Amino acid sequence: MTTNLPVATEIIPVVLQLQPAMSTTGYAYAMTNDQFYEFCQLNRDFRIERNAVGELMIMPPTGSETDQHNFDIIVQLGIWTKQDGTGW
Repeated sequence: MTTNLPVATEIIPVVLQLQPAMSTTGYAYAMTNDQFYEFCQLNRDFRIERNAVGELMIMPPTGSETDQHNFDIIVQLGIWTKQDGTGW
């Protein structure tokens, strides 16, 4: 019998710094919401987020480990609700 042990994994985004390279005449450049939307549309294969200071974060795709983890959570929740009697 094989025992699977949980493996802690951390998903770390790639953070792109836009300043000062994207500044114009020394002033901070801020991508507008429309420009950010267009940028995301041009790069649909990536999960792109923008934080409060304007950094762009390219989030890595979730893989089979995340899928399995989510499945395990759903199964455990289903078993608990049936045992508890308060679920579906």
